[in-house]
This record gives sequence, structure tokens and C-alpha cells, in this order.
Amino acid sequence: MISRRDFIISGCTACVLTAAGASLLTSCASPLPMIKSTAGHSGQLIVDPNSFVAGKGNLLVVRTKQLEYDILLVKDPEGYHALYLRCTHEGVGLTPVSNKIFCSAHGSAFDLKGNVIKEPALHPLKSFPVEMVSNQIIINIS
Repeated sequence: MISRRDFIISGCTACVLTAAGASLLTSCASPLPMIKSTAGHSGQLIVDPNSFVAGKGNLLVVRTKQLEYDILLVKDPEGYHALYLRCTHEGVGLTPVSNKIFCSAHGSAFDLKGNVIKEPALHPLKSFPVEMVSNQIIINIS
């Protein structure tokens, strides 16, 4: 028969683990909006600025057949910038979340400007030039 003390310890442990699991699932539960980009001129992707979903932040994952990995389009007070979601450590695909980009393979992490904030990666993410033309966001991937 289990003692009262062991029962309480088991119950508290279960509560802590459940709360930790719920917190982890909450961070995974709301993926960033994703769009498939239309191709512009050679080496350009066109994104409608209205693709940013209200209430989902200022991040948009852009997918294209022209690249192996997705692009993270970030809207901030300075304008737009695009980051290639390929880890500079060993070329693994990256996962963006609301405040950083991380590599699930080896633990590297990057800020939303592409700078390394946690090794083993040593180099910033590749970025693509972005410009606004006729109320369209143009990402130059060539």
C-alpha cells in the first residue's frame, strides 16, 4: 500500500509534468501563417502584404518550388526582410517561432534578423533582398 506522502509526491510530480507538457504544446499549437509565393521575374518571389494575418504577429513563412527550404518573411519597423530557413551549421531545415528560429537537429538558434544566438552554428542565416514595388513585396532570391 502506498503511503500518503508518496501519493502526494506522485500527484505533485504528475501536475508539474502535465503543466510543462501543456506549455510546450501551447508553443507548438499556433503555427506561423504560410503561403506559396507566386513567381515574378526570374529570381523573384511576389508576396501580397495582406498575407500577414492579423493577430499572428509579423512573421510569414513563404514556400516556393524554386528553393529547397522555406523563407521567413519578417515585417518590422525597419521594413521587410527575408531569411532562408536553412541552418548554417549543417544545412538542416529550421523552425521559426514568434521570437526566434531554431534548429531541432543540433540546437542552434537565431534571432529574427538571422544572427546566431545559440551555437553550434557560427554564421548568420542567409538573407534575401526585399523591396516594395506597386504594393507588392518582392523577394529577390537569385
